[in-house]
Amino acid sequence: MGRQPCCDKVGLKKGPWTIEEDKKLINFILTNGHCCWRALPKLSGLLRCGKSCRLRWINYLRPDLKRGLLSEYEEQMVIDLHAQLGNRWSKIASHLPGRTDNEIKNHWNTHIKKKLKKLGIDPLTHKPLSEQEASQQAQGRKKSLVPHDDKSPKQDQEDKQTKKDKQDQHHTEQDLEKNIMTSASIGGFGFGLGCCNLVDY
Repeated sequence: MGRQPCCDKVGLKKGPWTIEEDKKLINFILTNGHCCWRALPKLSGLLRCGKSCRLRWINYLRPDLKRGLLSEYEEQMVIDLHAQLGNRWSKIASHLPGRTDNEIKNHWNTHIKKKLKKLGIDPLTHKPLSEQEASQQAQGRKKSLVPHDDKSPKQDQEDKQTKKDKQDQHHTEQDLEKNIMTSASIGGFGFGLGCCNLVDY
């Protein structure tokens, strides 16, 4: 079975949050803390699902949330963590207080990747692009050493037909040569008999 949905979503609001809804959510959490997110909407009087409340709080409303672009120090932290963790944005965000995983992922895709490429670094492997290209070229050389036939089926068929035609022509030439030799030997024998007859008479 799959994961049980947070609510039946019947009669719940969707779309952008209003200022009144934000105030309700902020006041409830600051007073009671964020208990079970499934139960929070009913307790706070919000016609939203628990997941929507959780994302709204984490990504927009929590007091320690930082705004604006990442600083150079934060960018370097993201680069170092990405080299160790890859695209595990939640893990990376846990090392940067006040930043969300979605915010870090967006900043990586729109800013950091471009900077790394300009510096000649592969954003995926974090290795210099020159080494990456050299490795790819080495792999290409290894592949080129493996014998392979790039001919299309049509070319292969044409080659076979050409080979067959040459063989047929060779056999025809051999047969013609044999016929000539046979004819020559028979003609010579007859000419000799004629000579003998002339001499006898």
